[in-house]
Amino acid sequence: MAKEKKSILVVDDSETNLVLMEALLADKGWELSKATSGKTALGMISKSKPDLILLDLLMPGIDGNEMLDRLKAGEQTADIPVIVISAVHNSEARITCLEKGALDYLTKPVNINEMLKKVEKVLEE
Repeated sequence: MAKEKKSILVVDDSETNLVLMEALLADKGWELSKATSGKTALGMISKSKPDLILLDLLMPGIDGNEMLDRLKAGEQTADIPVIVISAVHNSEARITCLEKGALDYLTKPVNINEMLKKVEKVLEE
C-alpha cells in the first residue's frame, strides 16, 4: 500500500536554502523533512524512506556525490529518486551526478517553476 502523503527530504548545509525550499514546497501537501548534512540525511533515510530527495552537492563531510554513491549502492535506497540542486554550474558535475544515478540536476539559483514541475512529475509516478 502506497503512502498517502508523498515525502521529500531536502539535504542542504545552508539553513537559508532549507528555509527557502520549505517555503516553496510546504503548501503543496507533501511531507517535508530537512537535513543539514549527508550524515544526518543518511540516518533519517534509514528510519523512514522518502519518496524523493532534493540534494545539494557541496556540503562538508559526506557531500552530495558521496551520498549519491551510498544511496545507489544500498539495496533499500537505490530506487529513491534524487534531484541534485547545486551551485556548481558545469557540465562535468552534472554528468557525474547523472551517471551516479541522479534523476536530474538543477542549478542554483533554482528556477522555482521548473523545480516544482520536476518534483510534481516524480511524485506523481
